[in-house]
Amino acid sequence: MTSRPPKTADELREAFLSYFEGNDHLRMPSASLIPAADPTLLLTNSGMAQFKPYFSGEKEPPHPRVTTSQKCFRTTDIEEVGDDTHLTMFEMLGNFSFGDYFKKEACAWALDLLTNRFGLDPERLYYTVYTTDDEAENIWKELGIPADRIYRFGDEDNWWGPAGDEGVCGPSSEINYYQGSLDDVPAVDDPVRKGVWGPNYHDDFVELYNLVFTQFYRDLDGNDTVLPAKNIDTGMGFERMLAVLQGASNVYETDAFRPIIAHVERLSGKEWGQDKEIDRSIRVVAEHARSASFLIGDGVIPGNSGRGYVLRRLIRRGMLFGRELGMDTLMLSDISKTVSDHMGHAYPELVGNYEFIKDVLEQEENSFSRTLEFGARVLSGMVNYRSENPDAAEQLKDGKKLNSPAGDDGKSVGTRLAIAELERLVESGDVDAIDGWRANVSGTEAFVLYDTYGYPVEVTEEVAGEEDLVVDRAGFETEMETQRERSRAAGGFGGNAESNRVYEALGVEDTPFTGYETLISETSVSAIVNNGEAVDSASEGDDVEIILGETPFYAARGGQVGDTGVISGDGVEVTITDTLAPYGHVNVHHGTIASGSLNKGDGVTASVDGERRERIRRNHTATHLVHAALREIVGSHVRQAGSVVDPDRLRFDFTNMQALTRDQIKAVQDRVNEKIRLNRNVEVHWTTYGEAVEEGALAFFGDTYDNEVRTIKIDAPWSYELCGGTHMDHTGGIGMFVITSETGIGSGMRRMEAITGVASEEAIFERFGALDEIALKFRVPVADAGDRVNSLANDLAQSRKKVAQLEEQLLQASVGGSSSNGSANSFDIEADDVSIHVEVSEVPASNFGALRKTGDHLKNQIGKGVVVLGSVIDGKPMVVVMATDDVVEAGIHSGNIAKAIAGMMGGGGGGNPTVAQAGGKNAEQLPEALAATEGIIRESLSGRAGD
Repeated sequence: MTSRPPKTADELREAFLSYFEGNDHLRMPSASLIPAADPTLLLTNSGMAQFKPYFSGEKEPPHPRVTTSQKCFRTTDIEEVGDDTHLTMFEMLGNFSFGDYFKKEACAWALDLLTNRFGLDPERLYYTVYTTDDEAENIWKELGIPADRIYRFGDEDNWWGPAGDEGVCGPSSEINYYQGSLDDVPAVDDPVRKGVWGPNYHDDFVELYNLVFTQFYRDLDGNDTVLPAKNIDTGMGFERMLAVLQGASNVYETDAFRPIIAHVERLSGKEWGQDKEIDRSIRVVAEHARSASFLIGDGVIPGNSGRGYVLRRLIRRGMLFGRELGMDTLMLSDISKTVSDHMGHAYPELVGNYEFIKDVLEQEENSFSRTLEFGARVLSGMVNYRSENPDAAEQLKDGKKLNSPAGDDGKSVGTRLAIAELERLVESGDVDAIDGWRANVSGTEAFVLYDTYGYPVEVTEEVAGEEDLVVDRAGFETEMETQRERSRAAGGFGGNAESNRVYEALGVEDTPFTGYETLISETSVSAIVNNGEAVDSASEGDDVEIILGETPFYAARGGQVGDTGVISGDGVEVTITDTLAPYGHVNVHHGTIASGSLNKGDGVTASVDGERRERIRRNHTATHLVHAALREIVGSHVRQAGSVVDPDRLRFDFTNMQALTRDQIKAVQDRVNEKIRLNRNVEVHWTTYGEAVEEGALAFFGDTYDNEVRTIKIDAPWSYELCGGTHMDHTGGIGMFVITSETGIGSGMRRMEAITGVASEEAIFERFGALDEIALKFRVPVADAGDRVNSLANDLAQSRKKVAQLEEQLLQASVGGSSSNGSANSFDIEADDVSIHVEVSEVPASNFGALRKTGDHLKNQIGKGVVVLGSVIDGKPMVVVMATDDVVEAGIHSGNIAKAIAGMMGGGGGGNPTVAQAGGKNAEQLPEALAATEGIIRESLSGRAGD
């Protein structure tokens, strides 16, 4: 009995996966959006991304045939979201063969799936093949496809790869669905069929299913060699296929999005389908809420670079479009509940990490709301400066410097941006642009508002228009395109293919690891690398990289550092300083030949530093206990984001929005030590990847796994992880566990460091010793030492307060008109018929706060005028300049005066018109700089008089 065609999102996903399961494919879960062990990818962007090591032959797949529904993310589509087709996060259905079946089976199953299982009309299916792929075309014909529905295209449309300068590649065949009227299909003999009508020509065609036949390896010279084992890599756009099955005009009309769309409608009060622009905004909010939830669920945290910046752009863009719908309150965090409810059964991380997803979105939304308000003030500063300073351009042309405010408020920032843009224009000599400065907001300014402060260019245009200013939209788009280029470039992090090529060329596919059972192995030298080249021998003093026939040395991976030790043989000894695995399962021993010479093929003894390995084992097992304790005490949203396990300590990075409280840190430490005291068995279990994940094993931070995986169980299911590292046999061997720090390393990212065994015993001894010493000095019992320190600290704070008060009184007494201080100077300057009184003095202040307070006192004392006070503080000359409001109106600018004084002391300074400061490098220059104050002020007033 034939099953009815799938009609819902869940039915489609299950129908695809179960179809290929029925054809001996292993159903595997979606990989994380954060690529495992792939430095070339920013985010997982295809169904095959997690299988790269299997396609390349680097690792053995869990099964020759695999099928998945993979969540994917493409950063280049962010600005396009809102139209009918573009999504940032999407699902990709795929079936894969690693050296098993090839074109004939892939094509036959694809046709059967689409027509018989999904119920698509065969008359609406059209096929494309690579221009020289006769084999694929003949297969389609043998399957009953008429020749007039098969089209040939070149590299751009029907060739995949290689991903870099070299690698696997091959032709592809795409199956397209015709959505137009069958009555409009041109006749078979109509020339238009192969010229302007058909897939890749006409908008009525949508690509449904792409079959990639990776049958070649392309070398650096562009030569293609047939692979001994050919692979199949297919991809079916889930949302696109769903739209076809449901007869929807776009993906947002399908049940994959309708519940999320409905949530946006409720929040905004706007109805879907009534207005094109409203629909676009609803789409953006719904899509970005969904995508952000998936990213955060996989451990991405908002930031200013890499994946974090992608997420931040998503959230901010979603909020901006939400505001266009009238939603000023939290929206994306609210919508994330519907995303979790609607898709959590297929992607459990959306449910398990829901509270964390919601918290991250709430914090980012609140932060961006404040940013938007600041952006509005920045724009106001840019606009107001133009209207209030009509002669600014002429002043710059005359060589005069514009007064640029130093404050961090939005208006000051906007003013500086406006001045910087004018300075750029004057320097360029573009007369037309200079003349148009007052009437235009440049593309650069608009982009800074958008990119730095999240201010939409449309709002910039609206506000600027109210002041009769025009925004350079073309310049803005140029800046945006430059940013997109940066984003596309960031799509690949760059790998280490060049350095790995020497190992790949050796032909060594595996280094059997004996280090779980022994620390000493009798083995042989398979290869030697010296200065990046394979050699047959090396001599004393050479720095070498050695590959052995088998090895007890653990290669660094999964956070655990590589082993060190000695490789020795007949008359030769090599000191091994590190062990790495740059390629597959090949362990490379880095070291220096201490004596003798080493030859390829020599028999040697490989000996690991046992004491060092033992300390690493303690810390690695403790890391698993920390992970489990954090998830139990802080929450299941905690995800391992990285770790370092070395002999001296362990470091564990994890996701959490807040710092752990003192009680939480103690609870984690107590829980770990409890498991250690109970001396629980550390169970090593080998199983398949699928079975391990199904049983609940965690694989948050790790690798691309082989068919057979190693797991570590400690009081399972309390702690159950996939891990290839070395561990204690029982937890009791870890010894005392002590957390030494818990700090933030970025938004939503925390880092815990801890010590175990001998290191913790030594730390405890040192801390007890320090406490004993304090108690002895204060002549109190150890139990009272803390209270005695607190009492002394309070007494010291009170004494410092009294000293500061006395210093303030002495300084204030030392300045002013009645002062007898020999270094004081006062004078009057006439400017615009206004007499400006100036007080200049050097005072013995101990800190800048005291110097400034003295300046405030003297300014209040004189009532009207300028105060310039200097002091040598910590061996450096410091100056404060203050002016009353009335003399500022007469032309005094404290910031400019401070800059000039600082220049005489070899330092820097600045500030606003009423208060500023200056610092220098040479204390001996302070008296001379203060003495020059009168000339500096007269010169600044003289320059203003010529304006």
